[in-house]
Amino acid sequence: MKYPKWVPAGVAQRVEALVEGWRLSEERIRIRLAEIDVIANIRHGRGPHSLQSACKRMQTRLQARLQARINNIRDDIACIERLTRSHDDGRDLDRQELYGRWLSGLDDLEVVMFLIAACEAARNHTRIRQQLKEARLLRQEIIKAARELSRQIRTLESLDVGMPKELVSTRALLGMAATSRPDDITAWEILRPHILGDELNSSEEVCRAWGSAPDLADLLEAAAMATENYITAPPLHSRQKGEKTDAIRFFAGILTGTYEFDLTTRIKHAMAIAATIAINDPDIVVTHDDVRKALDGRQPRSGKVAPEK
Repeated sequence: MKYPKWVPAGVAQRVEALVEGWRLSEERIRIRLAEIDVIANIRHGRGPHSLQSACKRMQTRLQARLQARINNIRDDIACIERLTRSHDDGRDLDRQELYGRWLSGLDDLEVVMFLIAACEAARNHTRIRQQLKEARLLRQEIIKAARELSRQIRTLESLDVGMPKELVSTRALLGMAATSRPDDITAWEILRPHILGDELNSSEEVCRAWGSAPDLADLLEAAAMATENYITAPPLHSRQKGEKTDAIRFFAGILTGTYEFDLTTRIKHAMAIAATIAINDPDIVVTHDDVRKALDGRQPRSGKVAPEK
């Protein structure tokens, strides 16, 4: 594929090879996802229900991780293409200045490493923004759902027609609940009897304590209160300023920690242009002054580059 003349030929060749490698990685991950589906279908219906449930949860989490890696690859390809190709975003003069002035002292490999670092910082920035947005939406949903379910349990209790013991006894609820944590699915099963104790053989004091423990409705109300106190993000202006600073420091951390760059004035100018283009958000424009202020007297924030693909 043809690159603009302001992208050095050696850089264009390396970027093309890099993108091709990423695309092959995506294809391998897709094959792995298909294999997981086949294995899951073969195992369906085999073994105890609790083991099937645990396997299903682990399968779902693995699939989510693999899909996230595919999304990362696509984001990186889109990012590096924004940095190396002409776009209708009004920043082609910035791209020309990036290569013709600020990165002109680097060799081809160093330029590509710089571009990878910019894309990793942008992806980290995008991920945080998306997670904050989702957290704000989920916060309201959790508060509403927890309070509504707590109210319904209390209503059922007031009807005096009987109800499952697990709804009024935390001890009974914990005794029958299956864990959704796959790290060590047997740890809770093994220790649960020791933690909860035997209702028939427990002391009177222990039985009284469990009898007065918060029930499910109480726990749901406590969950709603805790979620209300959970602040997902500061106001918009300060959040954008903080996001920009974090992105710059993350970018600098990759450059210095992974690629051993010196953050010279030229590199800081290049960081400002590359970060703006890589982040690709009309509300966020990174200037050299932003980079200087974010890094002066501060240790760059460390970050990982190029997760497994």
